[in-house]
Amino acid sequence: MCRFHISCTVIGRRQKLTPDVLRTLQLDFLSRIRWQHPSKKTPRRKPRYETSNFDNVFMNAPVTSPLNSPTARPLWLADLTLLLVAIIWGVNIPVMKVALHQIDAYAFNAIRLVVSSAVLIFFARREFLNGIRPAKSLSKRDVCIYASVVSMAYQLLFLLAISYATSADVALIMATVPMWTAIGARFFLKEILPLMAWVGLTIAFAGTMIVTLHKAPPPPVNSPGAMHVVTATHSQTTPDASGQLLGNLFALSAALAWAGGTVFSRPLLGKISPIQLSACSATLGLPFHIIIALVIGWDSVPASVAAMKDVSLVTCALYSGILSTGLALAMWSYGVKHAGAAQAAMIQNLTPIVAMAAAWVWLGETINSGQALGGGMIISGLFIIHRSRRAGSSRST
Repeated sequence: MCRFHISCTVIGRRQKLTPDVLRTLQLDFLSRIRWQHPSKKTPRRKPRYETSNFDNVFMNAPVTSPLNSPTARPLWLADLTLLLVAIIWGVNIPVMKVALHQIDAYAFNAIRLVVSSAVLIFFARREFLNGIRPAKSLSKRDVCIYASVVSMAYQLLFLLAISYATSADVALIMATVPMWTAIGARFFLKEILPLMAWVGLTIAFAGTMIVTLHKAPPPPVNSPGAMHVVTATHSQTTPDASGQLLGNLFALSAALAWAGGTVFSRPLLGKISPIQLSACSATLGLPFHIIIALVIGWDSVPASVAAMKDVSLVTCALYSGILSTGLALAMWSYGVKHAGAAQAAMIQNLTPIVAMAAAWVWLGETINSGQALGGGMIISGLFIIHRSRRAGSSRST
């Protein structure tokens, strides 16, 4: 037997039931009938942030198709938002290198993270007031673990990478985060990777090793990039080959830390929004960086306070705090939600190109053959990975 769910309308005024009126009511009645077989149960509604698409490579924001979203936005607006994020993140690397020429590295890191925490708390509070709140089953211990990996370890390693390595090396190595995320998802989350994805992983890994181990040319002596290591380490005047290799290893460790946090956050994002998770993580990790700035850079605190009177340095701190580490995360979540994770990942491949162009203009850094070859292999491998995973997901659906 079939069940009929019938919804009826109330006739506001009395009419004579002519054949035409009866026919109209009959058609209206049939159009409002929703048939359902008794053996089929109504599917249970998923939690607010539960999603089966975990292809997002940075923040893992929940992905909603623009055609199915009740609050759909133009696709071009989402693409433009993701493009702006790629530009913001690419420019941030040389911006930080310029700032490290004028102030102690740990002091600048603490200042920019204070600003970014305030921005993230603002967006998280807006979500909370709009009724978007974490699930009661959210584990505080898991949030603390995520904060220790992403907001403590990653931020410190990223700072040291920028202090030693060139902008091109840092940008290219950080671009390998999707590769490490895919590997971590395979071994820890048991995700199945297509054969072509493994081919892309191999190419991207080979490119990463070329960029990490190559010998980059030093920047011009009079450029900020040639002297930024002085304030970060208080020991070197120019970044030699060993210092550049150490910086590349710091960048590789930072990419691994970010990828590990991304894989670890996937179960969490079914219980909390990406913005709220980022706000909690930044707030928990902020005291760690303040303590490091006071303990390691205590002798340079008076000089750092005096340096903050410089307008250019304040601009760098606000740019890195408000845009790169704060607003860009909200923009990224919006772009992934409306354009999809695969599209977002492809646009983010522009980040190292933007970083190298900005470093060439502001710092006088040049691109050598090792960076060009390794960077091309990294971007090509990431492209193969995204294409293969996208094709695999479309066949499974």
